[in-house]
Amino acid sequence: MTLILHPLAENDLKIALNYYFDISQKLEKRFLSHIDKQFNDILNSPNLYKYETKTSQKVVMKKFPYIIIYEQYENIIMILAIFHTKQNPKKITERHNKT
Repeated sequence: MTLILHPLAENDLKIALNYYFDISQKLEKRFLSHIDKQFNDILNSPNLYKYETKTSQKVVMKKFPYIIIYEQYENIIMILAIFHTKQNPKKITERHNKT
């Protein structure tokens, strides 16, 4: 299986990394380490996580206030969003419906 970030998810990740970098480079590295671990967990057990919609699943990160939304295809995991939990959930639904 291959993991791919949708361009909007790439942007989400950049925003989060910049935010944590502005606080501390150490915190940015810690966040990136947790994201990498979560991506590996998704790749290793993609069916483990709850379905958010008919096609997309979500992972709630434990150490940081983020949710990762993804879809499974034959040999691909597509990360659709890396969403901060303080954001309005309608925002992610609206964005998902546009893609």
